[in-house]
Amino acid sequence: MTEIDFQAIVSRSPWFEGLPEEALGKLAAACVRRHLDAGECIYRQGFPTTEVYCITKGRVRVSLHSPNGQEFALIEREPEAWFGEPGLLNDEGRVLEASAIDAVELLVIPREAVLEIAELHPLTYKNLFHYNMQTLRNMHQLVGGILFYPLKARVAGRLLYLLEGHGQQTEEGFLLDIKVSQNDFARLALGSRQRVNKIFRDWSMRGLVETRNDFLLVPDPERLKEEISLFE
Repeated sequence: MTEIDFQAIVSRSPWFEGLPEEALGKLAAACVRRHLDAGECIYRQGFPTTEVYCITKGRVRVSLHSPNGQEFALIEREPEAWFGEPGLLNDEGRVLEASAIDAVELLVIPREAVLEIAELHPLTYKNLFHYNMQTLRNMHQLVGGILFYPLKARVAGRLLYLLEGHGQQTEEGFLLDIKVSQNDFARLALGSRQRVNKIFRDWSMRGLVETRNDFLLVPDPERLKEEISLFE
């Protein structure tokens, strides 16, 4: 693995914003690196964790699993995203599960190291409070979409969200520069692959979404936004 500057990454974290260099140095000294292959689990639903994580390479899917094995992908996190903060609070099992979408490298900090710094610098708690409030707000918006919007609207919303972070503008429109399968969209929108496939076939016939060598092209995102409606 290539060398990375632990302290530089820690200093950019919204959790540790405003902390003195000495505190950032102690956190960086506690960091270890971890590599995971695509599909490997970082932590499982129902099991406790005693670490927090920052992605330095690759993408991570955070999801919820039902007792019958159905998966609902809540969010996909990308490089320099921090997660795992519930493990700072207690040893209860995690409500969510995190796994590597592709080859992932993580920066990992033990809970004890974070709490030690937080006790010396209470600003850490304030930062975590604000971070979690924003996370909770986003979760409420997501749950609202699942409860009230039909599947087509949810798939369109997820695709547009991915385009915001991974859309490359071309002469033909906006190209999603990561591969996201229809199975992925089914997990992201809590629907069946068959119904998601039908939605994409309809969009393809209407020119809303096209395929370019396994990548998705959206000629006009404004037209796709019109698919986000409370009614089918």
